[in-house]
Amino acid sequence: MSSISIKQLPLIEEVNTGDLFLIQTPSSSNTLDFKDLIIGLENTTFANTISTFNTNIEILSADVGSLSAKVDTNTDNIVIANDNISTNTLNIDINTTDIATNVTNIATNTTGIANNVTSIEDLSDSVDDLKVLNYPSLTPSLAAGQSTHTLPITINGISYVILLSATS
Repeated sequence: MSSISIKQLPLIEEVNTGDLFLIQTPSSSNTLDFKDLIIGLENTTFANTISTFNTNIEILSADVGSLSAKVDTNTDNIVIANDNISTNTLNIDINTTDIATNVTNIATNTTGIANNVTSIEDLSDSVDDLKVLNYPSLTPSLAAGQSTHTLPITINGISYVILLSATS
């Protein structure tokens, strides 16, 4: 019988499916295909490290789930805020138009007021002119409950009655 030591066998660079391991058990020698080789965590020197990594992965997975829910909530809030901004922009546009309309109305009213002031000044001047001519009193004759009044005046010796009608 020839004796060959395992140490005398040639070395290989890698193990692939179909390659065999030589296993010596107390009762026999056997082979094991590489594809069937299973090394349990308890048979490694780094089992504690893998267990710690597994715990950290579970914590991080829970954190990712929580953050994903927050992202969804924040996305919903951004959509709501964007809608509010759009609504506010429309309201600002409406208010800007209303302000422009009001400015135009104020300008129109200012012109009307100026015209009324001019008319009042003209009427005042006319009354002053009548006073200068020494016409009699311009006090209208009033009766309670009347809607029309008369204003008697005399110009160059001729008597006139001006009829005034009240408007509501």
